[in-house]
Amino acid sequence: MSFTTRLQSLVLSTFLAISATTWGAEQSAAATQAYFGDIHLHTRLSNDAFAFMTDRTPDDAYRFAKGEAIAQYGDTQIQLRAPLDFLAVTDHAESLGVLQSFLNPEHPSPQDPAVQMARSSDPATRFQAFYEWRQSRQRPDDAVSVFNDPSAVGSAWQEIVQSADRHYVPGTFTTFAAYEWTASKNMGNLHRNVIFEQTEDLPIPLPAEGSEPEQLWAYMETNRARGVKSLAIPHNPNVSDGRMFALTDSYGLPLDAKYADRRNHNEPLVEVTQNKGTSETHPALSMNDEFADFELFTELLISNGKQGKVPGSYVRDAYINGVTLQKQKGYNPFMFGLVGASDYHSGTSAVEEDNMTGGNGPSQSATPALRRSTRSVLSTPPQFRSSAGLTGVWAQDNTREDIFAAFRRREVFATTGTRMQVRLFAGWTYPANLAEAADRVQSGYRGGVPMGSHLTNSEGRAPRLLVWAAKDPNSGNLDRIQIIKGWSEDGRGREQIYDVALSDDRHVSRDGTIASVGNTVDPKRATFTNEIGDATLATVWQDPDFDPQTPAFYYARVLEIPTPRWTTYDAAALGIAPPEGVPTSIQERAYTSPIWYLPSP
Repeated sequence: MSFTTRLQSLVLSTFLAISATTWGAEQSAAATQAYFGDIHLHTRLSNDAFAFMTDRTPDDAYRFAKGEAIAQYGDTQIQLRAPLDFLAVTDHAESLGVLQSFLNPEHPSPQDPAVQMARSSDPATRFQAFYEWRQSRQRPDDAVSVFNDPSAVGSAWQEIVQSADRHYVPGTFTTFAAYEWTASKNMGNLHRNVIFEQTEDLPIPLPAEGSEPEQLWAYMETNRARGVKSLAIPHNPNVSDGRMFALTDSYGLPLDAKYADRRNHNEPLVEVTQNKGTSETHPALSMNDEFADFELFTELLISNGKQGKVPGSYVRDAYINGVTLQKQKGYNPFMFGLVGASDYHSGTSAVEEDNMTGGNGPSQSATPALRRSTRSVLSTPPQFRSSAGLTGVWAQDNTREDIFAAFRRREVFATTGTRMQVRLFAGWTYPANLAEAADRVQSGYRGGVPMGSHLTNSEGRAPRLLVWAAKDPNSGNLDRIQIIKGWSEDGRGREQIYDVALSDDRHVSRDGTIASVGNTVDPKRATFTNEIGDATLATVWQDPDFDPQTPAFYYARVLEIPTPRWTTYDAAALGIAPPEGVPTSIQERAYTSPIWYLPSP
């Protein structure tokens, strides 16, 4: 055995041992509750949100997430139909809170043109202050710039941390101190959200200027060594121009086992769906996936509409490349779970499709009319933007420790805003009728592993997957459960989609087709009925194409029946037709974190 092979086996064995230790600790206290939250939200302390005229504070964001009614711009109030269980305010680290500080009556430079623009009540003038700030970022040596204010950054970070502590109610509502590291390369998005487990002795947020993800990891590792636990969550790989899941590191070097180990530990999760699109897959990558063309957003940020590269920009593609590297070289740098979030810049996680109040502040999205008529800083009109997503976690209790532990072990799932609950387990000996058993969850843990974990030592048997889903009580029934499998064969990545549970007693026909679940949406009135679909779906499925020598991944995708899209609700509220070129209905969905099959080293 060569030294390289021994090193690869050692890295894999270490990863499996760490994962097994984490899973063993959880096995004695099974994750019994699904909690839903948003871990990507901006307030007025983000300079772009400030430019959108957002004046909501972290306190406002937490109050709204807890279910309180807050004032909408004008004379109305807004309120979630159901409160969230957890929230992280993730304002941009770069010049955090600086534009907001310009509104301080005691600001030392009140006559500075940028300060005057920021104080304007005219949205266009205030937005000019934002552009002036962006230009200042190209002059990092300009130490006397009004935008270079470390005290404003420190004060804003203190406000974020203290607000998280004020609103944390262990067992009822969990908050996390967090921020967004906003890097890009040639307009390719490399953004990450950094989430801290606790709030004691936190470092100042690391700005992204001039740094690479590896430098962010080093910052996290240095703080982790002194007891400050954190993880980073990449988001919007769909607009990364192929860079988020590139097969080289930030310096153009091939990926290796050390890189894989660092990335998997520092970035155990990826945000797969949010306001700027869904990053599961793309029709160009998954030509046989009839549901691949879903809430796509492909415009590179601040690019005047330039379209990005597709390969390297979607999570399924990354998963396939990961198991291909596993088979060829013995390591996988893309073993991450899936989460969803809003990325709203309005201070409110208003992700309910029929209760969507806009993601970009009062100058662009406070009313249905604005959301229909306004073009945002991006070239793509707002109507084509998603209503965002949520993160679901399986945890024993609603506390920072338990939810962060679920993040770390990847026992999480993403939704497109629905509160659908989804379970996924895999094992070798599950009985075929386990899905109907009263103790299926306990048996799932005892006899196998949950989403986010791995299986080894097949002894030639194909794994059995236990999957279960229950509808959101305030949304549509379920259409189907699918298992998405990926593997490598003859040096090429492969994928296969299996429809494993169908509502309304439908079955896969002999020619492989499936009857549509139907569509009850009335676009004019923005209504639907639950006369179709099922409230729950569950099954035990065994891979019919299993190869014990080939690494593979499996994740579940669960679809609701069609319901009105947010743009259809807005059109009905205005008494006008839905916008042309935009679907009138949407099939909300959930994506579980994968379970990986890894042949024994």
